[in-house]
Amino acid sequence: MRKLLIMLVFTIITLAACSENNAEDTEKAEDRVTTVEVGEVTEGNLNTVRTFYGRTMPNQTIPIMVQMAGEVTELEVSNGDEVEEGDSIATIQTQQGNIPVEATADGTIAQLTAKEGSIASNQEPLATIVDLDTLTVQLQVPDVQVDLFKEGEEVTVRMQNNEEETYQATVENTAQMAGETGLFAIELSIDNESANLKAGAVATVEVTETVVKETKLIPTSALVETNDETFVYVVEDNKAKKVEVTVKSTQSTHTAIEAEVEKGAQVVTNGQLTLSDGSKIEIAEEE
Repeated sequence: MRKLLIMLVFTIITLAACSENNAEDTEKAEDRVTTVEVGEVTEGNLNTVRTFYGRTMPNQTIPIMVQMAGEVTELEVSNGDEVEEGDSIATIQTQQGNIPVEATADGTIAQLTAKEGSIASNQEPLATIVDLDTLTVQLQVPDVQVDLFKEGEEVTVRMQNNEEETYQATVENTAQMAGETGLFAIELSIDNESANLKAGAVATVEVTETVVKETKLIPTSALVETNDETFVYVVEDNKAKKVEVTVKSTQSTHTAIEAEVEKGAQVVTNGQLTLSDGSKIEIAEEE
């Protein structure tokens, strides 16, 4: 009997100690302050950037033809030379005498293969004059993306050999009928007088598409997703308030939502995985 009483007293003491420890742990948890990073709730459109690929082309290509076949006795230009309309290009010796060849437009000499002493044909161009002051970029897009291009609007263009530099291109034409491939042709123009881009280069065209209009936006990093709910923690009086949200659409940086949160409210973007509703928090200072 005495042994039983001793065991009973020992059990009561142990339970009391455990109860005190649990109370201390609970009190410590309630007093714990978690340092977090935050972002802001904004309103606006959720946009994404669509990327297309094309190739730059001269705005105009004019062949230089000779009237009669003959020997090139004088050649006064080289590929890449700038010429003006009326400039002398070459002299061709024919059965009817020497025939001068002149530039028929302003531009740059290209595709010149003739040399002095070679025979120039009157069936094929001696060379071409290309207009590089304006470049054309041609794209092929599916029907669901044709409406991204509005004639007269500008889009961003990058060159594959220098993707850090950006240029503005104007939408000149959008095809109303698909080609043989089932895609629609889009034609853009770039002012090349100061850019000095090369014709034939691969161009990356970036177009902004609005995914969701006039919506509440939060940093995507603020979202917390579990098996049965999606929520964020809103900062209120130095505490984390759990607010359920409905995701409309998400991008890498921002997400469109429906939720009972106000524009300008702060949401926790880092440190939220250790929080619960009502947790005490402090906002980390920006470095």
